[in-house]
Amino acid sequence: MRRGFGLALILLSISATALLSAPGEDDARKAARAFGQALTSGRADGLRPILAEHGRLQLSLVRLGPEEGYFAAGQVEALFRDFLAEGKVRAFEILRLECDGQSTALVHGRASLTDRQGRAARVGIHLAFQVEQDRWVLREIKETAE
Repeated sequence: MRRGFGLALILLSISATALLSAPGEDDARKAARAFGQALTSGRADGLRPILAEHGRLQLSLVRLGPEEGYFAAGQVEALFRDFLAEGKVRAFEILRLECDGQSTALVHGRASLTDRQGRAARVGIHLAFQVEQDRWVLREIKETAE
């Protein structure tokens, strides 16, 4: 009986440690804030910590682009660098975060920007994150009309 109880405590301890080290909702919110901070500061290189090392990211951008399709991390950074050379993101706010706490998070946000033609706009931004190597990385950025 003692042996079974000891084994149960060990397994519970391992599970608790795994849960504590896995990225959770707070980390997903930090990743979304990092996205906003990179754009509002005008520094596309600020996206690097939240871009995936493997696979591609789906973009659907109108005012921030225009771009549609799947892109590697370096391409995404270059696309935003190009936008920020002519346009400006004045503000980014997180409106809602949906997170399973383990592998996926969806962020619904809003950006106030000046596009490449100098026109002010407010756009909806939807971000999809997945966990990669114990960190949240972007898998999709979708712009919607506000």
